[in-house]
Amino acid sequence: MDINNLETFKGLITKYDLNDRDQLKVSSIYKFFEEATGFTSSLLNKKLDFNFEEQLQINYPNLKYQEYQTVYILTDLKRQKDSIQFINKLYLSTSDNDSKDLIISLNKNTINSVKLENFSINKPKINTDIFSAFKGLVKKEDCDQMSHMNVQYYFGKHSDAIKILFNKISSQSLDNLAYRIVNERCIFSKEVSLDCALEIVLSIKNIYENNLILLSKVYCIDNKNVSAYFETNISFKTDEKLKKIINKIFSTKTPTYLNELQFNDLRQLSENRPSSKPSKIAFISCKKAVNTWDLDHKLMGSNQFKIGCVSDAATHLFTYCGADYNWRTEYNIGSAALDYSVRYFKKAPLGMAVTMYTNFTKIGNKSLKFIHHMVDDASGDIIMDIEIVAVLFDLKKRKSIEVPDNFRNKATILLVNN
Repeated sequence: MDINNLETFKGLITKYDLNDRDQLKVSSIYKFFEEATGFTSSLLNKKLDFNFEEQLQINYPNLKYQEYQTVYILTDLKRQKDSIQFINKLYLSTSDNDSKDLIISLNKNTINSVKLENFSINKPKINTDIFSAFKGLVKKEDCDQMSHMNVQYYFGKHSDAIKILFNKISSQSLDNLAYRIVNERCIFSKEVSLDCALEIVLSIKNIYENNLILLSKVYCIDNKNVSAYFETNISFKTDEKLKKIINKIFSTKTPTYLNELQFNDLRQLSENRPSSKPSKIAFISCKKAVNTWDLDHKLMGSNQFKIGCVSDAATHLFTYCGADYNWRTEYNIGSAALDYSVRYFKKAPLGMAVTMYTNFTKIGNKSLKFIHHMVDDASGDIIMDIEIVAVLFDLKKRKSIEVPDNFRNKATILLVNN
């Protein structure tokens, strides 16, 4: 049985994918196809070695591209006598809703001495009230020392998913919409590892004047579970026409591999949030500057950059409290963030120097709650604040541990009331 049009990749073109003539690099086309191939392996529940054709079919070789355009790949599985042929078609989403998306390249792979019936295939479900916004792999550069995807890349890939959604909205409204993420919440559920295939699926919680609230799931194809849940508040200028366009996008029948199609509100935050200004007893946990590789589609420090600063700040904070590299290695202890609640206040332009100021807001038996404030070193303005719930855990038993007394004593010095 042949299977057609499986979506195996959806992402954005970056400046690194373009040459000096704004044409798509051949190496980037191969990169997209390789990511789709890895995604297809996850759908087949088996990591496979493919024989790539050496020659790519490239259509529109002189076409000029723009950064942050949406590209996606549809894959056909064709059964042959003693092999399976995989035909990957790379599409460019056009900015004109009246035009069809362009097939910009085609690639064929073959697996020999196999039969399609020998594979268990995760076929997509067709559903409405959702938008499948991202499909890709966990890459080596996304992972920490335990080969788990670092938290900044959850936020980075989720930001890409939102940009892909707004690309779609803009194509139908014929207007390049400007939007701003006001705040977002992320609850982590299951770890994902190197080479896992991910799909990010969005659903509308609420849409009203100048605001869109989305509920999102980061779904792991390999583990067949949701890795993280997001709730995101987005501000942009809207009207009745735009609301109709957005509702139409989400009401269109959409294929998805997600197995949890009900989107529930995230659990309520406990206790009041501390002040949006750092405490006078805050610990300086990180100093960074915004570089060219940290920029988003608005040429400002990306959310991924900001959350990356948070990851570094947490390492310095835990080291100060005694959970340093040597202690963690000796006792085989790790740490995990369970819940992130972020508020974005100001932009972080290229060259801005920022400092993270950190305090604990709650120290439980096993769980810890702390808050980071990112501050512009030049003006003193608050760029963002983020409150986090985390635990220390035994890497062998994969269970959280009680907060050690020495850690608790040092953490208490930095404790502020909510």
